[in-house]
Amino acid sequence: MTAPSHDLTLISFYVYLVLFFLVERFLTRSTLGTSGRGDRDPLTPLFFVIPAIGIFTWMFLMHRALPPHPTWLQYGAGLVLGLGGMAMRIAGKRTLGRMFTVRVQIQEDHRIVDTGLYARVRHPLYTGFILEWMAPPLLLGSPVGFLLLTLPLAIVILLRIPREEELLIEAFGDDYRAYMARTKRLIPGIW
Repeated sequence: MTAPSHDLTLISFYVYLVLFFLVERFLTRSTLGTSGRGDRDPLTPLFFVIPAIGIFTWMFLMHRALPPHPTWLQYGAGLVLGLGGMAMRIAGKRTLGRMFTVRVQIQEDHRIVDTGLYARVRHPLYTGFILEWMAPPLLLGSPVGFLLLTLPLAIVILLRIPREEELLIEAFGDDYRAYMARTKRLIPGIW
């Protein structure tokens, strides 16, 4: 057998999506935050819109002209990256606790978190999110999935990070600058 079967890839893909939503809903409890505190990032709604549009467009194309055809290497990489991304998001959100919100804002009694994953990377939740959304195209062996789903989400994240860091510098000044100097943005030891 040179590649996962069509049925295995489709079942894995749908199980992965269900698992993703269960993790986001029940294991990490995403909160929007207090609307009165504002949202320093107008791109926040895109975290919900891009995956929905990307998935439905991709599914339409996949059904019509681009059936799944991953290699075992792609399939395995998709499982490892996706589950690793979920684990990062669970650990990161639990480390942040009540300070995590979907909105870019400072919470009451906010502090710099520099423990757990945050001791090495400033934005492990974004790293995990990118990994989570790299998984579906790999599970299905679909470059189109990267173009319609992973790449747009990565761009939104890369546009959002400077806004978030600007807010944290405003709130914590030199303490946050010192934290930035000793950690990487998304990839430990690299960037």
